[in-house]
Amino acid sequence: MLNYFLKKLKKFVLFILILLVLMILSLIGNFYTSFKFSKKYTEPSNVFEFVENNKEENKAEEIYFTEENKKYLEDKNIWAIRIDKNGQVVESFNKPKEVKNKFEISDIVRFTRYYLNDYPVFTFVVDDGVLVLAYPKNSLDKFPFNYYSYELAKINFLILLISILFFALLVYVFYVYEVKSIFKKLNPLQEAINNVFDEDYKGLEEEGELKEISKTINEANEKFINLKKSQASWLRGISHDIRTPLTKISWEMEGIKTKENLDEVKRIEDQVIKISRIIEDLNLTNSLENLSDKHFEYRDPISVIRKLIVNSLNENPNKEIIFENKINKEIKIKMDNHLFYRMLENILNNSIKYGEGKIYINYEILYDSLLISITNEGSPIDYSVIKRLNEENLSDVQRHGMGLFVSKQICNLHKGVMKIENYDQAVSVSFIFDLK
Repeated sequence: MLNYFLKKLKKFVLFILILLVLMILSLIGNFYTSFKFSKKYTEPSNVFEFVENNKEENKAEEIYFTEENKKYLEDKNIWAIRIDKNGQVVESFNKPKEVKNKFEISDIVRFTRYYLNDYPVFTFVVDDGVLVLAYPKNSLDKFPFNYYSYELAKINFLILLISILFFALLVYVFYVYEVKSIFKKLNPLQEAINNVFDEDYKGLEEEGELKEISKTINEANEKFINLKKSQASWLRGISHDIRTPLTKISWEMEGIKTKENLDEVKRIEDQVIKISRIIEDLNLTNSLENLSDKHFEYRDPISVIRKLIVNSLNENPNKEIIFENKINKEIKIKMDNHLFYRMLENILNNSIKYGEGKIYINYEILYDSLLISITNEGSPIDYSVIKRLNEENLSDVQRHGMGLFVSKQICNLHKGVMKIENYDQAVSVSFIFDLK
């Protein structure tokens, strides 16, 4: 959930940055386009240089508007006049009628800086007069100044740079603020979702912008608790209803048992015992989900292991159980003797029932952890059983499955890890408990 919102926020920030870059590129493009458009007209200095180089000189005076210069000015769509020192137009080319033939010194100063009859004009000193080059109206703009302040340019550039940096900083601050705001609002939601099926679930406050989501999560936990209660009640009811006919069946079997049907009755009794065992495991599984380790005490598991081995050998004298204790000191873990015994008993009973040879029980310390392993010679456990065990799937529980699942639950309750490993002709079930 958090990754989704962070990706959205990153896209938003990226969009702002792209927008900033596009804005800067747009300004640069605008200036560049304006510059390129201004190149449509030949620069006045280049026009003057051409006219100056192609003027005619005679003894009386110089002639600027020669046939060659007139053709050049015509091609450039420029009209021109030459004014002497008295302000009189002494030479012209394509001069509009509205442009007068006599200028005062103030007129010359004015159009040198601005426009002449709305024509953008440019002046050049020639001999004792002025050469005026006029471009079409609305073709070029003239600035009312001809100086450039380097200090002002530095200040403007600095202002632009600060503005860009400030904008980037503003985006970053906004991003950090939004990230913290998202985490502040969504962290409790994510934690609640992770713990929605836990006993120690803490309800969310149903307020603010996300109150609907908080309400939905709280309702999911409430439904789960009710479902667990209904499930426990249903299991207790089913167990009670099944146990009664099973007991009656056992009594009836005793009554009809004869030498002729002894084997058949024995098979039926085995199935009755198996059903009773499954019911007992189901009840235990349900109760384990609601148990905690609060009543556990720190004890040495060795006494439980020895008791289990002795009881198993007494009940199965034909089985060879080899116990190897590699720990010569007292080891204590937080445990419940009864549950710990049941955890190991389920595995050992499976080994006795389905194993085909010797059974090895190892008790040792490995990498700061207590390792208890039960290995039996025989066929490996089906991979499907191990897969269902890892997925905590109780469907199709038959050989091995239910006892393994109960043992795993008890191991988890003791903060341990249960592992099953198949070999060519053996199966090993290990329980690992951290001693740190």
